[in-house]
Amino acid sequence: MTQRPKTTISLALLCLLIFASGCDREQNSAPPSEGTAAQAPQTESSATPEDGEEAATNESGNAESAKAESRQKRSESTPTTDPNRESGKQGDTSKDGDNTVAESSEKETAAGKKGEAATAETGPAANANEGDDTDAEADPGFFDRFLGRAAKKDDTRPEAAWAPDTTGEYPIGAFKNYTETGDLDAIKKRGKLRILVDISNTDSLHRAATLQDIEIERAKRKAEFLGLEPVVLYVDRYEQLIPFLNEGKGDVIANHMAITEERLQEIDFSIPLGMTRYLLLTRKETPDVTESDDLKGKTVYVTRGTHFEDIAKQKMPEYPGAKVKVVDTNYITLAEHVSLGRIDYTIIPENAFDLISQYRDNLKANILGDVERPMAWGIRKNSPMLKEEMDKAVRHFQLTKLNERFVGDLDGIKERGVLRAVTRNHPGTYFMWKGRVMGYEYELLKKFAQQLDVRLEMIVAPTHKELFTMVRDGKADVAASLLSATEKRDEAGMDFGPAYMKEAVGIVGRPDDKIENIEDLNGRTIHLLRSSSQFDIVMELLEKSPELKKINFDIELVPEELTIPQILDKVADGEYDLTIADDITVRLEHHWRDDIVNLYDLKIEENIYAWMVRESSPQLLESINEFFNDPKIVKLRETLFHKYFDEPKRTREEIKSLSEKGEISPYDKLVKKYAEQYDFDWRLIVAQMFQESSFNPKAKSWVGARGLMQVMPDTGKQVGEHKDLFDPETSVRAGMKYLEWLHRKFEDKGISPENMMWFTLASYNAGLGHVYDAQDLAEQKGWDRNVWFDNVEKAMLLLSEKKYYSKARYGYARGREPYDYVRKISQRFRTYAALLEAYEQQREVGALTCRTLPAWLAGNLNSCRGILPELTATPQLARHP
Repeated sequence: MTQRPKTTISLALLCLLIFASGCDREQNSAPPSEGTAAQAPQTESSATPEDGEEAATNESGNAESAKAESRQKRSESTPTTDPNRESGKQGDTSKDGDNTVAESSEKETAAGKKGEAATAETGPAANANEGDDTDAEADPGFFDRFLGRAAKKDDTRPEAAWAPDTTGEYPIGAFKNYTETGDLDAIKKRGKLRILVDISNTDSLHRAATLQDIEIERAKRKAEFLGLEPVVLYVDRYEQLIPFLNEGKGDVIANHMAITEERLQEIDFSIPLGMTRYLLLTRKETPDVTESDDLKGKTVYVTRGTHFEDIAKQKMPEYPGAKVKVVDTNYITLAEHVSLGRIDYTIIPENAFDLISQYRDNLKANILGDVERPMAWGIRKNSPMLKEEMDKAVRHFQLTKLNERFVGDLDGIKERGVLRAVTRNHPGTYFMWKGRVMGYEYELLKKFAQQLDVRLEMIVAPTHKELFTMVRDGKADVAASLLSATEKRDEAGMDFGPAYMKEAVGIVGRPDDKIENIEDLNGRTIHLLRSSSQFDIVMELLEKSPELKKINFDIELVPEELTIPQILDKVADGEYDLTIADDITVRLEHHWRDDIVNLYDLKIEENIYAWMVRESSPQLLESINEFFNDPKIVKLRETLFHKYFDEPKRTREEIKSLSEKGEISPYDKLVKKYAEQYDFDWRLIVAQMFQESSFNPKAKSWVGARGLMQVMPDTGKQVGEHKDLFDPETSVRAGMKYLEWLHRKFEDKGISPENMMWFTLASYNAGLGHVYDAQDLAEQKGWDRNVWFDNVEKAMLLLSEKKYYSKARYGYARGREPYDYVRKISQRFRTYAALLEAYEQQREVGALTCRTLPAWLAGNLNSCRGILPELTATPQLARHP
């Protein structure tokens, strides 16, 4: 009996010697100390990005792995002036590449795996969005051992309940394809019409419908008329279209393909859809190119496998000194290269020029003499039934040929088969995100067009004023852009549908500003669009409120091409003093920023939003009224409102300590398994996972992404993960496959392994297309297109400004999101690495101490048994006497 107290004292002393919290008996386990974790962020915050990169390499004490070195060598040997652009859409997974298992330990160096070099110090992210927009039902106690918490149901906006999981459009390598070379009867047995398209013709945010858009939509409608499911398959290169058709990997080519003698030997064509001319593309400042001009020293770049290659070889000898270079780069990207001054000339058809002109205004088209070709749908030979049906469709379309100006009513719209809707490229109306076209107005318009059984044509108005003039002049049928229904507009020959939103209007400024009453406007300036309802509101207030006229404030008109969010940007930056905006716009901005606030409610009672049509379209107006009053649409509007406009709660706390077992998350083992397979640093993936879902496997975002890695259903299906994306293993595996695919898009382009990882993460968040746009913009600004921090990330921020996104291939980008996303993951990764390193050091010290103790004593210490599993407890010391 006298020995037990001594044993207890010995155990207590050993506790202090080994580590503060690791000596508890089995029945009294305590959480690990947070002392080490608290220090980790402090060490990082003092370094500059460059200092952090150097420190990361030095701390690792090891060189890059052979795999990273070989990637770097390949990338250094490849010029970046002629990048072959790929799709900006999520989930294009053709050529996934090898899945090599790395032969390296968990303590591999910073650059040994993708992302392990990702330790550059970035400093705190300004206006960081602390929470993810996820919807989940978390199991109570699920996150008890972490300081953070799982996302809750109230934290986010649900996706639209009616939205399909997939769009019916796939990169051809991602579709579960089959071989079918038969005629229409065989195709009908398959139940699908596979429509082959070159990705370059569609891969951008379209500001107006192109001939390619119309052709695809008509092919889809023909498929539905035949009782078939339309499936659009995008090929990587134009030259693949005919081989894939003949191999039975598609059923019809809908790519505005020129009919040539050579192609008639390989496939059949429908009757012509129309004619197109071919253009020699130059920059506007270059002299006009006329026949027989001397082009000595100039090179014409053309895309391999296209008809442009033949035209160049045929026509360029007429221009002395001109050289022709055939490349694999697609022709839309070549046109961008001309715009950016990277190459002299390229040749494209008129329809491609229509597309590139939507966002590049510095290009000039020089007509190549009498070169003109008929365009048609491509069909396999020996398919007379399918050809007959496609010919019928072309004849029908020719009878209802669209004119630029149309002021008819609903009957004329249905006869033409198209509803033209004008809007702005704006985060609440119409924009591209994660490779998807989105927007509150866009989703409602799409549903309305489906009910009318017509094609929806979206038109982006260059200025706010043109929302009105385009409808008035017959260039659009309806305006839908969060437009206020005002008396002034009503008196100008416009009618409005039912009010679908009513929002307060207030004076907006910076958070450190204060306006408690209207007198506080003395000496201030309000910046407004002359064509906006906000300007009308101020004029009405001045007319109805004599006391307002006594206040000394200025109204300054801003350029008409600005949107309300861009005006808010300038207010936040201090360039503008104040502006006026409605609550809905401010809430929309609060999804990713907190540097603007509503300072004063103007108490406007009648600020309502509605769609706008001409007074001469009563049938269309009646149809809009019925649409908005449909109970199903009322419910849909509620869902879309929550999806786009509800503010997410920002309550997520960062993890500052490990679990008792030394885990960052409950899914560390799962992440390690697939990180090893796809050659990523598992700690970086866990840091990304926390950003995506807060480790909640049931998380669901406002755009429909789901699970731990927030994979979109489209993306999951296209990377071959057809099962439940809420399943942790499925989500981790799908997310890692998609990361691997994105990572390969930045190989062999002169980008360092570390920056490749940052570009990969930015693409995962915003979509590959927006990252490509940011790289181009960075180059134009004189920044390094191959470096993320302080270079391309700055360009990404600019893509939310009109002057930049109007010239970007993929349009408006919520640039603050990828900016914050990459910085947060980088900072979190370093914290996790520091926590794990401290934990391993603690274990090493503990193991050394435990090995010096008698086996019977070490076996009765939980801390020792955790470090040395071979130890077993001595029964007589397992509980108190």
